[in-house]
Amino acid sequence: MAEHPVITCERREVIGKKVKRVRRQGKTPGVISGPVVSEPLPIAFDTRDFERVYHQAGLARLVDLVVDGTTYPVFIREVAVHPVTREILNVEFYAPDLARPVTVTVPVVTVGSVSPDVVGVVTVQTPELAIRALPTAVPEHIEVDLGLLSPERTAIHAGEIPLPAGVELDTDPDVVVVVVEEAEEVEAAEEAAHVLAEETGDRLRAVEQGAAPVHERELRES
Repeated sequence: MAEHPVITCERREVIGKKVKRVRRQGKTPGVISGPVVSEPLPIAFDTRDFERVYHQAGLARLVDLVVDGTTYPVFIREVAVHPVTREILNVEFYAPDLARPVTVTVPVVTVGSVSPDVVGVVTVQTPELAIRALPTAVPEHIEVDLGLLSPERTAIHAGEIPLPAGVELDTDPDVVVVVVEEAEEVEAAEEAAHVLAEETGDRLRAVEQGAAPVHERELRES
């Protein structure tokens, strides 16, 4: 079995609003749930350790949580972030049954180079794909070969992308993942984004309206 990033945790007795004391100690509150735990397990862990592992593992790689000598292979399921300070408020970990497939989104990574015959701007239109696999077989990313593009083939669809062994596509196969666009279209999209930024300012409207903490991703067992 491949090695996973490790976070050493402790059982957390403090719950509710009192978890502020946990954060003042440089720790982040979290909870482990899933089919391999009889009930949700409150935990706490060093915030810097989590940030390091989060940066390394992302959302599609198993992480080993060590709690009182017991190791739980988990996915980082939801990260609650303060909408203004970006402080990590809480993390939910999902402990899957390693013998049952899960459905999860993984990032798309482009590889290879575009043929000089291709005229236009290459854009990743779908940055993530939903896939289904055993937890231990979930890839960190899905590679898309830009060498497949040509003057006659200006788009790559989800169903055309080779997947690792044991991995099935859960995204609509007709979804466009990479496309070659004319420069004028890209410039128009960038101008529209610039206008929107001027209208809303540097801060998102959701933040100004007191939005709740961000939930970054969900994972489900199939």
